[in-house]
Amino acid sequence: MQQTLRSALKQYIIEQLWRLESSRRVFEGNAAILMLHRIAPIDSKKLPINEALKVSPDFLQAFIKEAKDKGYSFVSLDELTHNLTNSKSFSKLLCITIDDGYKDNLTHGYPIFEAYRVPFCVYVCTSFPESNHNMWWFGLEDFLLANKGGGQYRDLAQIQELFLSLRTQIIQNSTSYTDSLAICQKLGITYNPRTYDSLALSWEDIAQLATSPLATIGNHTHTHPIFNRLTPQEVTNDIAQAQEFFKAHNLAPKHFAYPFGGKIEVDSAYFGIPQELGFVSATTTRMGSIYPTHRDFLHALPRFMLTDNFTLRHIYRPRRQRIVTS
Repeated sequence: MQQTLRSALKQYIIEQLWRLESSRRVFEGNAAILMLHRIAPIDSKKLPINEALKVSPDFLQAFIKEAKDKGYSFVSLDELTHNLTNSKSFSKLLCITIDDGYKDNLTHGYPIFEAYRVPFCVYVCTSFPESNHNMWWFGLEDFLLANKGGGQYRDLAQIQELFLSLRTQIIQNSTSYTDSLAICQKLGITYNPRTYDSLALSWEDIAQLATSPLATIGNHTHTHPIFNRLTPQEVTNDIAQAQEFFKAHNLAPKHFAYPFGGKIEVDSAYFGIPQELGFVSATTTRMGSIYPTHRDFLHALPRFMLTDNFTLRHIYRPRRQRIVTS
């Protein structure tokens, strides 16, 4: 009962703070970097936890229109970091970034970005176009749906509960997307990783995107490792390996995104590595707005995850930490 009352009181206070223009100015910051993964219609027959990686095309289009109507401008990572580095005055800027490198970024996303002249960055995990990735979260999902959780579960909610339990075991016992295949096999989960090659951007797709003045191609490592389970040298090697693949395709990404990007997966001790490798910026999944202060923290930039439940209010809602830099 007391916990319910505290929760209600907290929500009431947040609602009141949202209504204060002064609170909005404090927490909105000067810009916000938005993080997406997939851009595709939501499939009600799939597990909601995986579908949450998607932004539906209809929502994305409506969000862009609303943001522009409310005075926000969409800018590239190059423009945002230039403004920060050169101490330029700016406000109400939005920057779209997309992690991993899914095919639907091109097929569903690009036509919308082109129609509204919205710059965007795709952080490519190079194991995707190299077809040596392991999208185990889709393999696990399809295995459980096909087997109804071993015949014990009948609805999506029950199967998702099992999925979450197994996902925890897989993540806790792996260092990257690549080595999680063996862990799945030990758990009796069988699938062919090559089944999901069609979900990834190919090098030809990436080259097509790179020709657009709207698109920036970023580095998202090769194997999508959990940095905190690797040595700094191993992390450096993985990022450098990805950069070599890009170089082989006449690309030289200047911007980087940490895999996973939360404090559990990547400690701030690793933030110096992208800088040492010459990247202009690096983004995390820590939630927060961008302030002029971030000119000194270009390799620890926070982001907001854009989903179909996202509203512009998420940008300026009160947060425990106003300026996130670590």
